[in-house]
Amino acid sequence: MFNVGDFVVHNGHGLCSILEITHNDSLNTDFYKLQTNHNKMTIMMPVDKAPLFLRPMLTKKTILDALEISVSYSDDYVKDNKERKVVFHDLLTSNDITDTIKLLKMLYHLSSDKKLEKKSLGSFDTQFLQQAERKLFNEVEISCGLSRTEVQSLIFSYLKSQYAF
Repeated sequence: MFNVGDFVVHNGHGLCSILEITHNDSLNTDFYKLQTNHNKMTIMMPVDKAPLFLRPMLTKKTILDALEISVSYSDDYVKDNKERKVVFHDLLTSNDITDTIKLLKMLYHLSSDKKLEKKSLGSFDTQFLQQAERKLFNEVEISCGLSRTEVQSLIFSYLKSQYAF
């Protein structure tokens, strides 16, 4: 069970803080009232469903260990748009930091390939890139106590990438 003030990562919304824990008498259920970090949206989450959607924010050590390992991940991506969309969606919503890192590594490679072709990322690839960066960058920023610029530099140094945009 999480406590008020805890940071958690929601598989669909990324980093959130727990504002309060309330009880709904008519449903006889406890709820977390969450606020997303990136747009301050409020989400109500039944406490008993939380393990399906939430995980604790990772520690600085866990994040840095995951980034260290990331150099061994392949940056190959699925060429077919429909298949790639399914793979990217699964990686983004898994709520495992290694999957988010793998996704970003593939997206940075895809973006680099598109630039060489003098093209830009398609709309769904762009959306996945933005969501994955937001999800990872927000957690790293809070967990490691870094500025957004420092987070970008850290992530890009491990993923051997340049700014995608």
